[in-house]
Amino acid sequence: MNENLYLILGILIICLGTYDLLYTTFAPRGAGLLSGISSTFIWRVFLGMSNLLKTRKALAGAGIVIIMTTLLSWVFILWAGHSFIYLSDVDAVINSTTEVPATAFDRVYFTGYTLSTLGNGDFKGGTDNWRIYSAFISFSGLILITIAISYMVPILSAVTERRALSIRIASIGHSPQLMLLNSWNGKDFSSIEQHFSGLAQEVAKQGQLHLAYPLLHYFYHSEKYVALLPNLAALDEAISILLLYVPENKRPSNQTLVPLRRSITTFLQSLTAITPTPESLEEPVIDIKQLEDAGVPLQLPEAEQLEQLCKRRKFLNAMLTYTGWDWEEIANPKFISDLDLQEIR
Repeated sequence: MNENLYLILGILIICLGTYDLLYTTFAPRGAGLLSGISSTFIWRVFLGMSNLLKTRKALAGAGIVIIMTTLLSWVFILWAGHSFIYLSDVDAVINSTTEVPATAFDRVYFTGYTLSTLGNGDFKGGTDNWRIYSAFISFSGLILITIAISYMVPILSAVTERRALSIRIASIGHSPQLMLLNSWNGKDFSSIEQHFSGLAQEVAKQGQLHLAYPLLHYFYHSEKYVALLPNLAALDEAISILLLYVPENKRPSNQTLVPLRRSITTFLQSLTAITPTPESLEEPVIDIKQLEDAGVPLQLPEAEQLEQLCKRRKFLNAMLTYTGWDWEEIANPKFISDLDLQEIR
């Protein structure tokens, strides 16, 4: 009875682990069930530590820990599954010299070095069928572990691209209002188009990278100028102000605004797997005081327009909170350095 139970349990574990690995690495969006649960759990632990220690720097190591945990969990799941299968038959593994059936510990050891293709030779399959099975898991282990390791490399490359995009957005302005005021020429905001040029494509690419590599969500930067989420929230808020409060003849053309806005929308949709329900937070207040003080001609938006953006802005607020930021911080200075003139820091 135990033998049949070991066999069924082993097959189920292998199927679950293989599916999770292949779905996470090859599916166009999302992580597998096990990877998603473990990633969320570890992130919440790091987020709790950050809140406890009152520092966001505690989140900096979350991405690396999650990647290593995911990789090791795939290895150990495959190891455990095949070990159970070897335990299902007393003659599955024998000592190469004495041909005595291996102990449970020896079978686990044999499974590990077979999966890793070490092939020490002190144990072997007890029958022809088990020897063929050993060769099969040796090849499959090599392939699956190689896939898992190869999956991690593009994530690190995507992190670098994300930092570059964050810096580009941050250079437009410290806050949503400053992004606009830096491009106000006294008549309109047409000059902001040169800053928005090409951003739609880069933001859309990041959205797709986040879908393809969900673990990318958990790489955190405590410095605001390289943190994509607060910078993207500030950019989205600047576009919302343009669409709501700035007359159409004084804002950039729709050919510039609409593609960028839609690209940000696709990026936000890629975050739905890790952020809390938008209704869990209040909608932040739209601040236009600096624009009013600068004498920018503004219009009052319709109540229906404000209502249409309510869900979006709640989601942005939820997204920031989940990743350790506050909405008020999107208006804080981003570049703090003593390497330049004070007026352009």
